[in-house]
Amino acid sequence: MFLRILGKSILKRKSRIAIAVISVIIGSAIATALLSVSLDVSEKVGIEFRKYGANLMVVPKSDTIQVGFPGVEFGSVTEQRYINESDLWKIKTIYWRNNVLGFAPFLYQVVNVGEGAERQNVVLAGTYFDKNVVVLQPYSPHDNPMFITGIQKISPWWSVNGFWITDQNDTTNSMIGIKVAETLHLRIGDSYTIHYDEYVGDAINETSHNLTVIGIIETDGYEDNQIFVNLQVAQELTHRPGKIHTIQVSALCNACPVEAFVEEIQANIPYVEARTVKQLASAEMNILGKIENMMFLITIVGLIASALGVMTTMVTSVIERQKEIGLMKSVGAENKKIISLFLSEATIIGIIGGILGYLIGILLAQFIGFSVFSMSITPRFEVIPISIGLSVGVALLASILPVRRAVSIEPAIVLRGE
Repeated sequence: MFLRILGKSILKRKSRIAIAVISVIIGSAIATALLSVSLDVSEKVGIEFRKYGANLMVVPKSDTIQVGFPGVEFGSVTEQRYINESDLWKIKTIYWRNNVLGFAPFLYQVVNVGEGAERQNVVLAGTYFDKNVVVLQPYSPHDNPMFITGIQKISPWWSVNGFWITDQNDTTNSMIGIKVAETLHLRIGDSYTIHYDEYVGDAINETSHNLTVIGIIETDGYEDNQIFVNLQVAQELTHRPGKIHTIQVSALCNACPVEAFVEEIQANIPYVEARTVKQLASAEMNILGKIENMMFLITIVGLIASALGVMTTMVTSVIERQKEIGLMKSVGAENKKIISLFLSEATIIGIIGGILGYLIGILLAQFIGFSVFSMSITPRFEVIPISIGLSVGVALLASILPVRRAVSIEPAIVLRGE
């Protein structure tokens, strides 16, 4: 009996129901689109940020000793320490390991380039370019024990004229900064020699290595003044096998605070300090936060507008059905039956509006993605129950006032036509 009354009520007022459904569709479509964009863009914007370099710097802990005597300080002396290359794999064993997009170790040394009086001092940077790192003890048995990383992965934004070093065992090729190329008059294909002077007591041991330029880097940063070679070359030249100065880490921080990476890296490699590159990390978190806040506010406004549309339609429906409601009450229908009838209508409106709103919202999300962020938005199935749930919730909340009005109808007064 109840279902028959519900069905007839919907069929008799198809236009009113359609208006209410359209109101829900609008709210649901906005919520679906902005939620999909927010979830997808937050991740993709984070990845875009990672293209502009590392956001974590790992350095060895060092002891600093103040030099002087009471009342007079001469300064401080800091002991030079290194990170063991053999510990690099531990970065991929933290809890947030899947958010570590890449890392690159660095060993720096000032070297001389050229011969005789024309020698120039240049910073040599030994690093990984495209290195296969073996994770000796994976966090999970399902993790891939092989990980490809290097500066090509954490700094793809570098402008490179020529080629990257791709062979991890290459000991003859180098990439040089644009300012180094200009100062030393080097071009792609040119060969040159680097010299490292090591002081052993009163003696100087000089080590030389021949290199060829295969790429010229331009970043408008400190890299423009450096020579980049495979880490092995720098270690052998400076007699520091297995040692590095720093590790630059590119971590995706949209799902977790960057501080979580700092704590876990320091726990896995206790003799290091992990520091955030504050300017980049704070800019990333600010932009992601603003995007999420904007999406949230627009979604709330859309849902409120949707609720007002449904409420207006249902109030009008109650006014039109006063005699019908009065008649139902006069033949014994309890208030809870009247309430159930209107809430059932609202639920049906919410479900239909939620499903259609989700489908339209996915199309709207693609439009927003391409027109605003120049990227496609991946449909997320977890948004479906959220969309339908919000739609039903909005429809039910919007029914509170109409239901109260329907319950307050006095059958005797209505049937007398007053």
